[in-house]
Amino acid sequence: MNNIGEMLRKIRDEKGFPQKVIAEHLGVHRTNYSRIENNIQKLTPEQIVLFCEFCDVSADYLLGVSVQNKEVYSVQTMEEITKKADEIKALIKR
Repeated sequence: MNNIGEMLRKIRDEKGFPQKVIAEHLGVHRTNYSRIENNIQKLTPEQIVLFCEFCDVSADYLLGVSVQNKEVYSVQTMEEITKKADEIKALIKR
């Protein structure tokens, strides 16, 4: 899926919802929702949240964000990295 409209349609179809149900939940007319699925009109950030909650999908999934091959650091690791960076900055300032 290359665009959000295709993903919206795919998810809606998988969940078995007609456009009218999704449109009502997002607070738009069905024709406007159709325009969103056809990438003529855009969703607001609030509508993205409403859609994801209603259809029980993540915004990452809807937007096609992949987290594969990305490193995730714990808070402790981030604190250690920050501490080391501060030590290096102090050494450079000498």
